[in-house]
Amino acid sequence: MNDIAKIVKGSCVLRINGVYDSLKSAEKRLADFILANAASIDYTISELAIHSGTSYATISRFCKKIGFSGFKELKKNLEDNIIDAKSLEEEMDGLIVSSHVSTDQISEVVLGLSSKLIEELKSIIDYAAISTVAEKIIKSNRICFIGAGTSGISARYAYSKFFRIGIPSYYEADSTLFKMKASVLDEDDILFVISSSGRTAEVIKCAKLAKNNNVYVVSLSDFAVSPLTKVSNANLYTTPRDANLFKNIDMPFIIGQIIIIDILYSCCYLKMGESASRLFNKTKSSADSEKLKS
Repeated sequence: MNDIAKIVKGSCVLRINGVYDSLKSAEKRLADFILANAASIDYTISELAIHSGTSYATISRFCKKIGFSGFKELKKNLEDNIIDAKSLEEEMDGLIVSSHVSTDQISEVVLGLSSKLIEELKSIIDYAAISTVAEKIIKSNRICFIGAGTSGISARYAYSKFFRIGIPSYYEADSTLFKMKASVLDEDDILFVISSSGRTAEVIKCAKLAKNNNVYVVSLSDFAVSPLTKVSNANLYTTPRDANLFKNIDMPFIIGQIIIIDILYSCCYLKMGESASRLFNKTKSSADSEKLKS
């Protein structure tokens, strides 16, 4: 087992994400195929070589690079990961369709799922990437947060945090408007793109538009290899799971997104020091003045 494989643990998907940037071209092609078809990999090693456009030797080398003894172990680990992911969705679906579950049962499932997702986030969090993005945010002229659907809620939340410490920012959840706003950003700005799958067409178009204008693009998504992450300057991740395995559950996306946003906000707050504290207290006083007195 090589040095990279020694430090990459967990599921097959997690391991692939951890070493992806170090892979050679044929290995990346294999990795992309496995990640894109994670839920339906039921091939022999020879069949996988044909479908992925690689070779038997590449697959064997790839398995060892991510810490598995061979393809059989990789396949078993991938199957277990997919089954585990589906079981979470099925467990939630079981509660949704039943009218006889208790509040205690619902609470236990939701809390258990939340805890599991947070543990997974801790296992893949990239502190160096977060530090880099925090520095970029502090030095930027302005930051535009965008997200479609549920991710638009996270974009609004991010805006509500960062403008309070003096970072010029705004958000947009409408696809037409966020493309218009992205078109006027320049190289001193940041486009912060939030997308659970990293595959939403309008969001990707927006990221490409900004990138062509030399805007620094940050992605926040739940899966490491996607069209969005390939065009972004910096990528932050919320979970090693594929969003397609959570088709009916928005909660996993929101939890991870909010946590990463809070970490980034806290890093910026502390790095900015007195100026951030002063501005935050001003906005806090303004908000407090609107509250009813007891």
